[in-house]
Amino acid sequence: MKKLVLTIAIALISVGTYAQSIFDKYESNPDVAFISVSPKMFKMLGSIGIETDDPEAQEFISLVNSITNFKVITTDNGAISKDITSWVSKHVRSTDLEELMRVRDGDSNVKFYVKEGKDDNHVKELVMFVTGFDQANVNINGKKLETVLLSLSGDIDLRQVGKLTDQMDLPGGKQLKKANKNK
Repeated sequence: MKKLVLTIAIALISVGTYAQSIFDKYESNPDVAFISVSPKMFKMLGSIGIETDDPEAQEFISLVNSITNFKVITTDNGAISKDITSWVSKHVRSTDLEELMRVRDGDSNVKFYVKEGKDDNHVKELVMFVTGFDQANVNINGKKLETVLLSLSGDIDLRQVGKLTDQMDLPGGKQLKKANKNK
């Protein structure tokens, strides 16, 4: 009986380690650029109470207030890119994410996955996965990119996400704007 309990405990620990978020795994890796904005930071941004007559600024503030989690990793390391690709595939299946769209632009591929929200324009989770930059010579801050993975969660208005990715100068924002125009 003790062996059975020990075997089950080891199996559960292994599954927990295996299911580790790719963001957690590479957070401290020097070959990966990592950004994570916590829910507390979004609450702080929302509580600033900026008064503006600019409609774009109001839309941006509204989007920021609706996001509870924002993470991005980028890398030019081929082995890490393969690991990220494998994780995305498993994550999409295990969390029932639905493919929103995919775009091939030259050698780069952009895929958007979503978890449905309160209506057709809102999602609970958005994952943007971009690969193939190695042939396109895309550089950010002097670093050549091969893979970008972005994850947003909250009550996300898809019509506004493209604007956020453009503001942060992240690849894929233009493709997401096109997807929303076609909806």
